[in-house]
Amino acid sequence: MKYGEIARFYDRMMGEGKYRGWKKLIAQVVKQYNIPLGACLDVACGTGNISKLLIEMGFRVIGIDNSAAMLRVARSKFPQEKFIRADACEFTLGDKIKKDITFVVSFYDSLNYILTDQDMLKAFQSIYRNIMAGTIFLFDMNTVEHVAAAQKYKPRLAGGRDFYSVYRYSGQDRIWQLDIDMFIKEGKRYRFVREKHTERGYDKKDIALLLAQAGFNLLDVREERKIYEDGIERLSRLYFIAQKPNNLSKKGST
Repeated sequence: MKYGEIARFYDRMMGEGKYRGWKKLIAQVVKQYNIPLGACLDVACGTGNISKLLIEMGFRVIGIDNSAAMLRVARSKFPQEKFIRADACEFTLGDKIKKDITFVVSFYDSLNYILTDQDMLKAFQSIYRNIMAGTIFLFDMNTVEHVAAAQKYKPRLAGGRDFYSVYRYSGQDRIWQLDIDMFIKEGKRYRFVREKHTERGYDKKDIALLLAQAGFNLLDVREERKIYEDGIERLSRLYFIAQKPNNLSKKGST
């Protein structure tokens, strides 16, 4: 199970570095598109780190995730918010919840865990069905260039007072695999836990086509570049800003 036993260590494993930049990006998008401070749907919310940023900005949060362990952590941190266990590729919210949603986000390459075009389309269609016309959808995506470079990362070691973990990277073509070997301190001994995570890299044209098929209008795509272990700068991450159109008759949707 992905993010099972390691869920309680996740926040310390990931650190806070990326979240500062994401909060700035979210604030820019909210201002640019005049998004009302209602409820925000946080897709693949994990332990609620993006939810925290949204709450600080004045949004209420409706988080969905398929990991019960991650949701337990999120609920313990933000008991006043609504967190629902659901598969991003197939979920249905109640009509009252839908009407409250003014914004949708998904961050930290959560959607890269969806490995096929068919399932990605299902995810976009599910989001589309569960929001009102005019709602903005902001999400990030690891690129094919990133995946090719990350497949060749050297093993990494991270840890804290009560655990340490080893990250090993592999994969081929558009698929990136991450094996996490974790050693959890229990008394005077360490217990071993292993998880395997698999992501797929997507290009701008891949996602643009799937968004259009789901009924979304693509408003903007922003790029993030970084220098990798081999010293080469590459396109690392894409940020998509899409909208469920107000004129639904043009899309043939309801």
